[in-house]
Amino acid sequence: MKLLGISLMYHDNNVSYFDGEKLYYHKFERTKQEKHFWYETIWEIIKDAEKLFNFEIKEIDQVAIDYDATKFNGGKEPDGFEALRDYNKNYYKVPDHANMFAVHGVKELWHLNHHYAHAMSTWMLEDENNLPSTKIVIDGVGQGRTYTVFKNNKIVRYGRIENGSIGLTMGEIGPMLGVNSNNIHDNAGKIMGLQSYGKVDNDFLNKTKEYSIDEVNQIFNFERWIEHKGDLLLAAHNKLDWIRTVHEAVGDLIVNLFLEYADTDDVVSYSGGVAQNVVWNTKILNKFKNLIVAPHSSDEGTSLGAIELLRQLNNLPKFKLENFPYCQNDIAPKDKPTDETIKMVAQLLSEGKIVGWYQEHGEVGPRALGNRSILMDPRIKDGKKIINTVKNREFYRPFGASVLSENIKDYFEFENKDPYMLFTNNFIVKDFPAITHVDNTCRVQTVEKDDGYFRKLIEEFYNITGCAIILNTSLNVNKKPIAGYPENAIDLFYSSPIDYMIIGNTIFKKYEEENSGSN
Repeated sequence: MKLLGISLMYHDNNVSYFDGEKLYYHKFERTKQEKHFWYETIWEIIKDAEKLFNFEIKEIDQVAIDYDATKFNGGKEPDGFEALRDYNKNYYKVPDHANMFAVHGVKELWHLNHHYAHAMSTWMLEDENNLPSTKIVIDGVGQGRTYTVFKNNKIVRYGRIENGSIGLTMGEIGPMLGVNSNNIHDNAGKIMGLQSYGKVDNDFLNKTKEYSIDEVNQIFNFERWIEHKGDLLLAAHNKLDWIRTVHEAVGDLIVNLFLEYADTDDVVSYSGGVAQNVVWNTKILNKFKNLIVAPHSSDEGTSLGAIELLRQLNNLPKFKLENFPYCQNDIAPKDKPTDETIKMVAQLLSEGKIVGWYQEHGEVGPRALGNRSILMDPRIKDGKKIINTVKNREFYRPFGASVLSENIKDYFEFENKDPYMLFTNNFIVKDFPAITHVDNTCRVQTVEKDDGYFRKLIEEFYNITGCAIILNTSLNVNKKPIAGYPENAIDLFYSSPIDYMIIGNTIFKKYEEENSGSN
């Protein structure tokens, strides 16, 4: 049986394909090299999926889609779409007469509610013997909802767009804070870093407590801040304190939502675009130690939820996504880095060089986890400014880091494992200016002993320097996606101040380095 899961919303389109034996995944922005890439029509993504995975649509038995309805039938909703407006329905089988793929031999077409696709997407992190009974999704909007709480796959609560959206508003308020990008989804991430520069106004924070998560439009209402400060100019000059306080308030509301529907020792799954906010994630984790957050929690993971629905409908054995989270169906280098190359790169990093690192297949999700990374010694005094210049990013934005898992307690208060860089950690030392945010935190990936070449590289860096941490940011520049092909990495290398680019075992260095006599 061959199955196809498709995410066809208005950003970050992706597909998951099961060929009867093996499961494959791909996010198309990696190959298109366009941030948050999305297709205009269903047939465009089908055509590219056929080429990518080497199949024809006529070979597929079932298709499940999480989609923006305007991409069908010239902007008209397909037959049966109204079923997803039933807030008690998670998915439905498209009537045979409306199955657009039937003419190609596809026996069944299923449509998913957007939030249900999110909720289903964390399956590879779930223990079959201890499945999460509570799944919470918070994002911008999906079929009119801004959040959904599932208990045993049944909808028990949801938020309506008319009451405000955490995900959308975090992006939309960017311009008033001087934050701008090509896409509001990027604004939300930037604001997450910027808000740390403000101070919590406790009096205003207490005033926000009168509002529930179904009144977030009131919490984000800047008029209330003006009223609180008593003067428009004074309020305008304290916008950082406003967003810091509002950010704190919304984080508390999210935690309260979890507390309402789950016990603190429960296994709880959390997904949706808002689950990329590492500050709020940490607030939740402090209460729920068995929290599950996938690295692909935003829309780039919903095709994995779609394919999981088809698996369950057909009572198939649980899928395995090989080499998760390094499972992009992109181009891996032909060769592997040797021990000699790894030692040389570690030495270069210890000398303050900036290194691009392209190995095997890319990570799922937006975080660099060691296969598509730009790396640097985190102890460099002005390292944050240097790397923000390399990436053409705003200077206030922080950087993540990777640490040998057994050494995390030497540097941070937070001792839990975090293989996907989804939480923040408080430093207990002050020796890492390149990765220390203004609030004394860092987003850290814990690297385990079986994490391959990247683990070996950090070990060698540790042997040379006594430092078990390395600055690790994604292999891209501002407004561009992570490199999906070796040539993307090479283009980035020659168009930026990166000193070395390592692709597999091939070492690229700048012309001036060649003239200096280095190997």
